Amino acid sequence: MLDVEFKDLKFAYDDEPDKLVLGGVDYQAKKGDFVCLLGQSGCGKSTLLRLIAGLEKSNPTELLVDGQPVKGTSLDRTMVFQDYGLFPWMTAGENICIALKQKYREWSDEQREEVAKTWMNNLGLDEDLFDKLPNNLSGGQRQRFATARAFAMDAPLMLMDEPFGALDAVTKALLQDTVLDLWQKEEDRKTIFFVTHSVDEALLLATDIVVLGQAPSKVIHTHHFTPETKPTRDALFTDPAVNELRNTLTKIIDDEIQEKARRLQEEKASRPVQEAPKGLFGRKKSR
Repeated sequence: MLDVEFKDLKFAYDDEPDKLVLGGVDYQAKKGDFVCLLGQSGCGKSTLLRLIAGLEKSNPTELLVDGQPVKGTSLDRTMVFQDYGLFPWMTAGENICIALKQKYREWSDEQREEVAKTWMNNLGLDEDLFDKLPNNLSGGQRQRFATARAFAMDAPLMLMDEPFGALDAVTKALLQDTVLDLWQKEEDRKTIFFVTHSVDEALLLATDIVVLGQAPSKVIHTHHFTPETKPTRDALFTDPAVNELRNTLTKIIDDEIQEKARRLQEEKASRPVQEAPKGLFGRKKSR
């Protein structure tokens, strides 16, 4: 398990160095937390995940994982993407085994295949899918393979970027319950950062909910669940306290969206109106 600390974390992409995506994020996740990141599109949730993963470069004093600066990717951190991240030229099973080979080089091919199939079973996948190419699988099956690969790596820190966003409601619910069940059963629980746009998904999965404001983003709200207050799936629809929290979170995000829309309107209104240059059809025809 790894803890993660953001200390006034700022970030801008190299091609737009003056345009901050993250404007000073302060937050500390403890080992074993399940942190759901909420916020409007473009607020920097996925960017934050990529910084933790080491896929983007952060200031070494502003982002610490297990007390150490992030200097690049690491086998201690695994990531599940919304687009599955499976190599299409490999079978689905090989996609798990090649990841295991990076971490467990001393294992035989048989050992890696055995572990891969164990995690396939844990994610509800039939063994006969091991030799199928990803393009011959449904979206739900591909996301199960991507999740099985992440759990098989047994990294103490797991990063999940809207992994169920493109799935149908039934498959999404099954995978939510599966991931939550696997995480809860671990003796040493992984630290998980999970990006979502769904308030209900955050309520169901998270021990901690973190809401990011509009870019340049900062943390504008947090909520921590105790074991006693953690909602079940049934409580999402029946518990008045959960409904009140849902409304609070929804309003915070909606207020940010409205504020961004208002700011964009003001910026548009403040721009001077420019006359369109006269083109071919704006000139008198010469005789």
